[in-house]
Amino acid sequence: MNTGDLLSILQLIYSQGLSSQAGLAEKTGLAPSYISNVVSELRHRGLVEEAGRSPSRAGRRRVLLRVNPRLGHLIGIRAGRANTRIVVTDLAANIIRLKMIPTEIHRGERHVFDLIDRELRAILEHDRLVKGIGLALSGVIDREQGAVLFWPKVPGWSGVPVKKILQDKYSLPVVVEDTVRTMALAEQRFGVAGQFQNFVYVLVSMGVGAAIYIKGQLYLGADNLAGELGHTTIDERGELCSCGNRGCLEVYASGWAIINRAQAGLSQGVHSGLATPMGRHPERLSIEAIVAAAKARDQFAHTLLWEAGLHLGTGIASVVNLLNPEAIVLGGEVARAARSFLLRPLFHSLKTRTFHRSAQNLKVMVSRLGGEAGAAGAAVLVAQQLLPELLDARQA
Repeated sequence: MNTGDLLSILQLIYSQGLSSQAGLAEKTGLAPSYISNVVSELRHRGLVEEAGRSPSRAGRRRVLLRVNPRLGHLIGIRAGRANTRIVVTDLAANIIRLKMIPTEIHRGERHVFDLIDRELRAILEHDRLVKGIGLALSGVIDREQGAVLFWPKVPGWSGVPVKKILQDKYSLPVVVEDTVRTMALAEQRFGVAGQFQNFVYVLVSMGVGAAIYIKGQLYLGADNLAGELGHTTIDERGELCSCGNRGCLEVYASGWAIINRAQAGLSQGVHSGLATPMGRHPERLSIEAIVAAAKARDQFAHTLLWEAGLHLGTGIASVVNLLNPEAIVLGGEVARAARSFLLRPLFHSLKTRTFHRSAQNLKVMVSRLGGEAGAAGAAVLVAQQLLPELLDARQA
């Protein structure tokens, strides 16, 4: 049997999570009888198994297939500026173990690697089924080399060969990717984006980024740098951004920008309930505190979030006019925490800045996935790369 067909069907089953033979035939255009033979071969090799039947109101319920989750374990890591999340999953991306630890990014790259090393060694000492490691970082990534080109607002992360460091240390396959892309992949696999072929995932965290899906595939751009929404200009004469440009969306709509504006207002004596809990330490201000104050009808906090939502809507409006997606999915800590305060001004910007026809059927949704999504998406990336190796290892 054609090895290429075996691999392509295996990959399709994995990407869809659950598939039926009829669905695979519809998706590929291959004859149902041929699909049946391919699936039989994959099942014979132990790569694919049955996973129940599809719900149906009428007619015969289809047998569902999935990649065998017992083929191995994967480690997914999301190293953020505040916290690092580490998951262990099976091959079907079910989370077996989850841990979150403070990153303390200000202590430098060596500290972060030591932190990750401690956790990985503890996992690998007790889990002999681990087949690979996926790492998601918020910096600008060279996907081919698995290196961090630079990390905005985080010194010391220029040209760091992350993939080589981890592969040399653990002798396992390693994938390094931008956090927003691993979160978008998790959203496509487990979240609300799974129903769309053309969507843009917008991460609103301490920074702002995007991942673009066209016809179900991630769009990377000529140099793998597509999606830098946070560094698109919304004010030509605006504030200086860490990237060297002026007036970037990230300067106005990110968690970092909201907190900076709150701190600046409090230092200038703005009347706000935020001043009391912060006392003499405005540097301890958080998005959660600002949202809590807005819920308590603090006008200053409400205005901060309203303005961020307007700016975010302005940036997203350009994406909508340019790409005409089916959906915009908002993810990240800021989007989840400040959802109700961001969406109204965001919709206002979209209504005034997009073509009516482009926005008429547009869905804007907030992700329901938790903070582990970026780490889980990194594990999925590793699994995708391991499928050819697993197929070769299980020759008939």
